[in-house]
Amino acid sequence: MKKWLIVLVIFIAGCSSQTQQRSLFLLPKKVAPLTASQDAPTLILTSNLAEYLDQAGLVYRTSETEVVLAKHNRWAHKISAQITHHMMMNLRAKQTAYWPEKPNSALKSKEQVQLQLNFTKFNGAFTGEAELSGEWRLINPQGILIKSEYFELKTPLKKEGYEELVLSLSDGLDQLATLIAKQISQGQP
Repeated sequence: MKKWLIVLVIFIAGCSSQTQQRSLFLLPKKVAPLTASQDAPTLILTSNLAEYLDQAGLVYRTSETEVVLAKHNRWAHKISAQITHHMMMNLRAKQTAYWPEKPNSALKSKEQVQLQLNFTKFNGAFTGEAELSGEWRLINPQGILIKSEYFELKTPLKKEGYEELVLSLSDGLDQLATLIAKQISQGQP
């Protein structure tokens, strides 16, 4: 009887070691002193991702033509909301022309300048890099385009793994915020 009990315990232990660990990820919060003032004109910031990126799982490009959506490595919170918050805090620290805010019902009634971020890539790649690409648009309160630029950034992963991918994507967002901050300061209406 003891022999069968030991075999059963070993079998159960073996099965449990084969189950995939589920990991949830958040973009890291980087605290930087704010340079923007709440008295500056409000800038409504929105982030949109291509449909294949706006998913719960992290996305990884395995070749020039194939992408996979991670089943067990997922975003802990909607990624477009995380990007918006990350960029908002970055832009508050890197420029003084505007006070970036997330969209909310109190601000919708006022006419505000908008910054739209549209991502076509926000993923890892078989090249060992995190890829960010898309377009950002600065739009005045009347809906007229002030400035628009395409971006394509690649940040290397220092080591393998999904956690490192998240850190590299965050570094890419920091670089994007620096680029946008320089441009929107010049494009203030």
